[in-house]
Amino acid sequence: MSSLTMHTLTYRPDIDGLRAIAVVPVVLYHAGFGFFSGGFVGVDVFFVISGYLITSIIAQEIAGGDFSIKQFYARRARRLFPALFAVLAACCIVAPMLLMPWELEDFGQSVATTAIFASNFLFFTEAGYFDGPAELKPLLHTWSLAIEEQYYLLFPGFLILIHRYMRGSYLPWILGLFITSLLLSIWSVAYASDAAFYLLPSRTWELLLGSLLVLTGFSPRHQALRELCGWTGLALIVIAVLKFTSDTPFPGAAALLPCVGTALIIVGGRGGPATLIMRLLSARCVVYVGLISYSLYLWHWPILVFAKHYLVRELTLVESTCLVALSFVIAALSLRFIENPFRGKGGLLNTRGLFRTSAALIGVTIFIGLVFDESEGLPSRLPANVERIAQVSQDKPAARKRCEGIKPDKVTYDFVCRVNDLEVTPSFIVWGDSHAMAMIPTLGEVAKNNDLNGLNLSSNGCLPFLNVSRPGRDLTGECSKFNDKVLSMLEAHPEIAKIVLIAHWSAYAEGTTYGSASEQTLYLATADHMARSLAENRDNYESALTRTLQAIASLGREIVIIGPIPEIGRDVPNVLAKAQWRGQPLDLRITTRDYRVRQRFVFESFARAGDEVDLRFYSPQDRFCPNGFCDVVGETGLPLYFDDSHVSSHGAKRLIPIFESIFSTEKFGAN
Repeated sequence: MSSLTMHTLTYRPDIDGLRAIAVVPVVLYHAGFGFFSGGFVGVDVFFVISGYLITSIIAQEIAGGDFSIKQFYARRARRLFPALFAVLAACCIVAPMLLMPWELEDFGQSVATTAIFASNFLFFTEAGYFDGPAELKPLLHTWSLAIEEQYYLLFPGFLILIHRYMRGSYLPWILGLFITSLLLSIWSVAYASDAAFYLLPSRTWELLLGSLLVLTGFSPRHQALRELCGWTGLALIVIAVLKFTSDTPFPGAAALLPCVGTALIIVGGRGGPATLIMRLLSARCVVYVGLISYSLYLWHWPILVFAKHYLVRELTLVESTCLVALSFVIAALSLRFIENPFRGKGGLLNTRGLFRTSAALIGVTIFIGLVFDESEGLPSRLPANVERIAQVSQDKPAARKRCEGIKPDKVTYDFVCRVNDLEVTPSFIVWGDSHAMAMIPTLGEVAKNNDLNGLNLSSNGCLPFLNVSRPGRDLTGECSKFNDKVLSMLEAHPEIAKIVLIAHWSAYAEGTTYGSASEQTLYLATADHMARSLAENRDNYESALTRTLQAIASLGREIVIIGPIPEIGRDVPNVLAKAQWRGQPLDLRITTRDYRVRQRFVFESFARAGDEVDLRFYSPQDRFCPNGFCDVVGETGLPLYFDDSHVSSHGAKRLIPIFESIFSTEKFGAN
């Protein structure tokens, strides 16, 4: 069927039941129930359902000649806005009571972008190195609403254009767009995982799969086949929910499992007597969960997140269970008193009033978000002692934005930043990532005291090794290009005698940061091999290490390596400030043994490299981990970290003896 034909859209309670199958795994996954390790696929089930229902509505109205863009968006506003803005209002009330200034500033940005259904773009850009844990962002879950609204914005106009100018030949265009988006999703998962997850182009195919169900009009003729479709579809969703994990490359090809499963259930419910799956999904209790699914999705995540902020720790199983139950109660109340009054033609507000009220709510919400953002999170809310600790989270080098992450074509001797302001010819470089940048101000002062200056060649998230990259975070291979330019600079400037290498070594070697089991693993790739396991990743890491050190040594330069800083696994100033605010005693220290276990491969790889190439290796262990524990607070009572692993200026001072040892051995480069 290449055109939209007239048909009657009838209510199917089993599709509301299918919403329940979508939302419950999402909620339980977010609540930390490990059995539902792939519960995030419920969002993909929602996408297919949305594509199917929206296309069915538009198909019926276009075929009948009475489709109205205005009424379409009015229905969308009645369906989505009441509960959404209620949640935003509640979050804006609670957030200042619980969040640290930088968190409230970040929250303000998410409020403003959520109001215009663009939060997915914000969270995509925040997927970088310095951003807070995703599980502590109260509005993170709104990325999926943004995806759907962007689809709703574009899809009706797309169908109208085909109807007017392509003689209603919908199927070839929809199918072509579906295939394009699916292929893009598969490619993006490997080379731009954050874009694949958060942005519409790599998610469009999931909604279009629902559209294709409408356009093809396929329904099994035989009851046995319909039963088979239903059970197979349910099995595919269950397999994804139970077997997928945060390390599953997603969406991409993996998303076909829950999406095709959803499509099979929808198809199996068409064209004949009710199947067993339809009867199960049509049970009153299941349908009711489906009816509250939108409110449940909106409310559960902020409830869980704000509880973590209040408790300053992860939730226990009992706490998670109680909060999930609370989410169901609030969702039921939300459906009854917030959603339902606005639905249907007889709902509160006529179309004009609805649009005016929506515009006003959007404007007010954006204003509140901007207040939180522009005020830098209203720091005056906090007691002075709490604010003093919290401010360490902003104790990042002032030169970070200007000097770090420069493009490869800007890596020239005259363009890159100097380590200090001493007017002498640079005789060393600091080559590394954001961990290097965090140390450079203090390192630069020590160098200055020794009448030395150097070049700051740190690039955010870039391992300072040659011919290696992390495709999951570096789509275009900028890090590899950057490092090639650094080596070229060394070749052109023999007066640069010493190379100081500093990086978040274990994050690259292990593929994860400490304590971040919920995050996606990011493995290394060389020119001829993409690591697919921890063992392969370590092989790539060590081969790149050897290759880089040999290249430097061949130029006759001295190699200095500062070993790994202890990783704490929690945002130190943020957590300590909240504990102080609540009067809760808290010890964030890790044991020296845990530090050594985490860094074992890194230490061993540097030791093996030292057998092949002359180098000087300095371990921060003695400076940070006396008496069996690694400190997180210094003698001044202020945190030694500005997040979970980057040293603050107070922490960098602990490394002064190491820096002095590096620079006081000789006035190198003076000859």
